[in-house]
Amino acid sequence: MGEQSKCFACLTVMVLTGCAETPGPSVPSQPGKNLASAKVALASCQGVAQKGGRGAVTGSYVAGVLLGGVVVGPIIVASNQKNIRSNGEVRAVDRCLGEQGYVRRDLTAQEVQALNTSDAYQRELILDHLIGGGTLDSLGRGKYTS
Repeated sequence: MGEQSKCFACLTVMVLTGCAETPGPSVPSQPGKNLASAKVALASCQGVAQKGGRGAVTGSYVAGVLLGGVVVGPIIVASNQKNIRSNGEVRAVDRCLGEQGYVRRDLTAQEVQALNTSDAYQRELILDHLIGGGTLDSLGRGKYTS
């Protein structure tokens, strides 16, 4: 593989990494837990998000210089900095919650719709159930399933 091909391959990987999609609506999930316990866990992870975002951006700049050169590498990283920072923040919070036994549970379109169309009390009940590992089907409410 020639030097230009290697450089192009490395830059492509950096661009794709920066453009990786940030996860959509999700909840931390752990059997036996509820909304209140998830809020406490999330609050305890608040500080790691900014640190994770900064670390991801810094690491990307270093890798950009090493892989893409002093001029091209940082330009590519700068153009993707927002996505790199967001993904770093998400990974840091996921790691922190994982240390507490939680996993990320992406919400389905049906679950998001049920939450958006519910009042505050119903929304809390649904979130309690989803965080504890349940689904709308297992909630036993015909109103939320179609």
